[in-house]
Order: sequence, then C-alpha cells, then structure tokens
Amino acid sequence: MGYSGTSLATGLQVILLPWIALTIVDLPALQLGWIQASVLLPNLVFLLFGGALADRRDPARVSSMACFGLALCHSALLMYFTFQVLTLPILMLYGICLGVCSAFLQPARDNLVQRSARNRRGQASERGVQKTVTWMMLAQYGGQAVGMLLASRFDQWGLQHLLGVQVGVLLAASILLLSLRQSGPRQQELEKLPHTLILDGLSQVWKHPVLRELTALMAFNGFVHIGVFLVVLPLLAEDYGRGAGYYATLQLAFVAGTVIATVTMLRRGQGQEPGRGILMCLLYSAALLIAISLGPTQLGLILLCLCWGAVAAASAGLGRGIVQLLAPADYRSRIISIYQFALFGSAALGALAAGVLSQVAAPLTTLLWAGILSLLAFALVAFSGALRRVRISDSEAQ
Repeated sequence: MGYSGTSLATGLQVILLPWIALTIVDLPALQLGWIQASVLLPNLVFLLFGGALADRRDPARVSSMACFGLALCHSALLMYFTFQVLTLPILMLYGICLGVCSAFLQPARDNLVQRSARNRRGQASERGVQKTVTWMMLAQYGGQAVGMLLASRFDQWGLQHLLGVQVGVLLAASILLLSLRQSGPRQQELEKLPHTLILDGLSQVWKHPVLRELTALMAFNGFVHIGVFLVVLPLLAEDYGRGAGYYATLQLAFVAGTVIATVTMLRRGQGQEPGRGILMCLLYSAALLIAISLGPTQLGLILLCLCWGAVAAASAGLGRGIVQLLAPADYRSRIISIYQFALFGSAALGALAAGVLSQVAAPLTTLLWAGILSLLAFALVAFSGALRRVRISDSEAQ
C-alpha cells in the first residue's frame, strides 16, 4: 500500500511537471531538459547518503520521513501557485526539492522488500525475494498508472486539485511505511562516518563482477533511455498538438506495458538466466528507439510506447532481482543506492543532453542516436560475459 501510494504520486508528477513547464510557463526544449534534470541531479549528491542512512537507521522510518518531505514540496507549490505566477526558477527549486526527498526515499523503500519477503520464522528465501520484487514492481506500475489517469484530467480539474491529491496520498503512504518499523536500534557500523559507509558499499560493488557490470549498464540505460524518455516524449506529444490528454495517454501506454510485463514475470518467474534477459531487453530497446525515430502515426506512437514499457519493466525487474539476491545484507541499502545512483544520476545528464540535441537538431534525431548507441552497448556487454553468465537454479527461478 505504501509503495503504491508513493508511485501514484510519482505518476502524477511525471505528467504534471513537464506539462506545467510546457503549457503554463511556456518553456522551450532546452529549459524543459533543465527542469527534468533538476529532479534527477540531487541523486548525484544525496542518493548514496540516503543508502548509508537506511543501513544505519530503520529504513521504514527513513522512507516515511522522505514521503512527508515530498508532501511538503507539493504543498509549497500549491500555495505558491494559488497566489503567484509560476516561473522557471520556482520550477527548478521545486524539482530540486523533489529530487532530494526522492533520493532518501528510494533506497530505504526498496530495502523493505527483504522485510516484506520474510516468512513466519523471519527468514527471506531467494524465491520469496524474487517474487516480492515482482509484486512491488506491480504495485509501483499500478500506482503510477492511476496517477497518470488522474493527471490526464489536467485540463478539466486544474493543477491545484491534482497537487492536493499528491499531498493526501503521500501523507497516507508516510503513515503506512512507518507502520513497518522495527523496534530497537540498528547496531551495524554505527561508529563509521557516512562517507566511509559509502566507500565500503562502492568497494562491494566493484569487487563483484556481476554487480559492477550491471551498475555500468544501468548508468548507460539512465543516460540514453530515461533521459530521452523524459525530454523527447513530451516534445513529441506537443508536436502532435493533442494536449495533456495525449501525453498522458502515451505515459499510460508505457505503464500498461510495464504492468503486462510484470504480471507475466509474476506468473512465469524471472527465469534461470536473468542477465541474458537484461541483454535482450537492451537490444529490443534499440529497435524501439529507431522505430520511433522514423515518425510513427499517433496510434503507432502509443503502441510503440506500450512495447517500450514492457521492455523497460522486464529489464528493471531482472536487474533489481539480481541486486537483491547478490547484495550482502549489511550493505544492501548502499548497493541499492549505488545501483539507483547509476541509473537516475546518469538520467539527469541524459535529460540535459537530450534537451540540447533536440533543440539543435530535432527530437526524432535524438531518438535515432539513442537507438544506435544502444546497439553498440548491446554488442559490448554481450562480449563481456559476467552478466550473461548469471544463473539461478530451477527452484529459485519460479
């Protein structure tokens, strides 16, 4: 329930923030890239500290406080919009505050997967962890879908009502996540400074070939795929001239694809070779990016976004499952934060690059280059070998 609540608020934010920038503040493509990057750039500074904090303190308490902080951010924008005209600096400040709170929420919330996967004896099996990861992804994508459906009513309901929904949902999620707290202090490594804890986590990732290669691949995915998605998709929607409803439809098609892929993984499991599955998702992403760069029809773009969502969800689920299984318990939050740092930190840089390229050339050209780079990355990682050799036994893969 808490995971779904935070995801619903994120689904609203994904639509509202760029649409505010394009329609209310009337920003060009380059400045839209700045706005999208402002949400992601704080991950470069605070995400690793968020992982260290969640390893030192109860992650349920950390995630609950982060949800409360997000609710305050949306409340502040609601109050400002009620009395003043929104500007680029205000949206930048709003995005930065959202990014800071999200940096502390993500590793703490994902660490609760292990706690939720425990049986009555307090143990978490590898099969249970994989299944719980998939359930949490379903809660995440389902919540985002509901949020995007609400955001599609932007033209009818207005910004104030939708910001009010975000505040209420996040306050409820904060209470729900706090209910998962455990009594007693966390004892491990309390004497170490935050930067020492972060360096220990980085060392754990570096010395494990699979985690090292997976983290590098996620950094590429963030820069090329998420960065392009955040900037180019709203620009394409605006070019089609269909308003916020069409942009929300594209986002909903993407989320519908994620739900389909997640339900499929829930029924069939993640397979015995999740690393090979991640590589194939990279190849499929390249094909989809090149297809979109050819300029599909309005319906064709919706269908391609559906396929893109399915591929993205499969890749994310397989990657998160590998991290949950291979990360040592004492370092889990830090390794999760490093994984997310690579993904979302590079996405901030990718959003800036996509904004610049789209302004200089065209959004479709940006998609074409992203597809070409994805093909090159697939060839490189396929011949590297560490990730594609990951294997899970039959009893764990279901």
